[in-house]
Amino acid sequence: MEPTQPSSLPAVPPSRPRFGRGQAHIDSQVRTMLCEMADRLDSNRADQHLSEIGRLALIQATTMDPVLSRALQEAVPEVSGRTSVVRRDFAAQLREIAGAQ
Repeated sequence: MEPTQPSSLPAVPPSRPRFGRGQAHIDSQVRTMLCEMADRLDSNRADQHLSEIGRLALIQATTMDPVLSRALQEAVPEVSGRTSVVRRDFAAQLREIAGAQ
């Protein structure tokens, strides 16, 4: 009897997203989620400031999918300091980014 080798999964090239999602599909979902995030910022405490922790919480509240979360983190501008940007202004930036993609 020949020893059996453990079956291994085929390697997925790094440029190809898992789960059969192409880059165009991911980009479309990111645009949709950017608009959802902007709506959430406009409807909840729009005149208050957004912190970096708030930015991360907003991304996490929008998706828990690792691929989409990474794509959102790349698309959403960084926030520096505790009071660097008003939520309404940040929402406008997100809508501009969604329209540019």
